[in-house]
Amino acid sequence: MDQKTIAGTAYKVGDIEPGLEISGLEFLKFTNPETNLKNLNQAIHNVLLGMELVSVVGNACSEMEAILSQLKQWVSPSSNPEEKALLDVKISLKLRELDQVAETFNHKGQKLLDGSLSASAKTETHSYLVVGANGSPENRINLNTSLNIPPITSKTLGLGALSPCSPRKGLKGLMVLENALAIINRLKQRSGALKTHLQEIQKNLATAIENHRAANSAPGSYEQAREFLRAANNLIKKEQKRILKRSPSLIFPHNEMCDKNLKEGK
Repeated sequence: MDQKTIAGTAYKVGDIEPGLEISGLEFLKFTNPETNLKNLNQAIHNVLLGMELVSVVGNACSEMEAILSQLKQWVSPSSNPEEKALLDVKISLKLRELDQVAETFNHKGQKLLDGSLSASAKTETHSYLVVGANGSPENRINLNTSLNIPPITSKTLGLGALSPCSPRKGLKGLMVLENALAIINRLKQRSGALKTHLQEIQKNLATAIENHRAANSAPGSYEQAREFLRAANNLIKKEQKRILKRSPSLIFPHNEMCDKNLKEGK
């Protein structure tokens, strides 16, 4: 059964540039007073989803690299007709395997290697990852421009004519395979760079959540401090009364400041 392929020209190394937003991702600064814990937790969830996605891309790249490396060993010219026929079958099966990888690797049902995450896809179809407390532009990552995953199949990689039949074709096949490996390697680098940025953002979000919780607990600590001050003041007064019973002539200065602080809630 033929594998589903996506029509298109073969991509060359120079056609795929690193995502423009990779180096420009801004670390989040949570200065908005409306930031709340729910939004921050959602941002953490989104970052984890993004890390899962790039991990899937990395795994797919590793499998395709292994397939292409195996193909390189079979493309070298062979003088034995029977061996040529066997290698042709092996090459055909490996190309089907590569197409199968491209077809089946997905993240939560979204295909990753079909061109839908390419920077050249229509802008209105681009996928974004919200990694901040709100969906403002500085808190979003454009996965299409960051990953820039072209449609990857044996055809788009230019592997349809691989054959060990002659030295000339064998040399051309090796060049095509080297080009395909370079494309996959560049994609692997982009996904790795994005994963590193997401890990850094995750740390910043964790710090923001910790600070948010500390700020929310401050009123409770304040009330505890007031209660401690009230209890200490009462204890002092009781001790003064006890001492006065024993020595009525003693005069204690009235702690007006303490009473004032308690009255004003300081």
